[in-house]
Amino acid sequence: MADQASADPWIGKFVVVRTRDAGVHAGILKSHSDRQCELTQSRRLWYWKVADNGAFLSGVATNGLDHKQSKVGAPIDILLTENCEIIACSEKAAENIAAAPTYEPR
Repeated sequence: MADQASADPWIGKFVVVRTRDAGVHAGILKSHSDRQCELTQSRRLWYWKVADNGAFLSGVATNGLDHKQSKVGAPIDILLTENCEIIACSEKAAENIAAAPTYEPR
């Protein structure tokens, strides 16, 4: 894994991943190949609204989430398949997403 990290600048970055069947996740990219990736400290974004009146999923990667209007899962390690896109997050967005409260259904 160390060789892949030194050869691949995406490894170790906080990213947003949109998948075909598993929705949207945000976490630290551990590995990726073709349409599969592994994330650590991954948060499932069940429902998301972009912070600061941003738009689109790229806005989540830039601005983070509106914590009051988003529903975010607890951090987990996950292997995702059928990835459609992987978007690098700004430092601001990474900190915001990591700090989002875990959604607890009532």
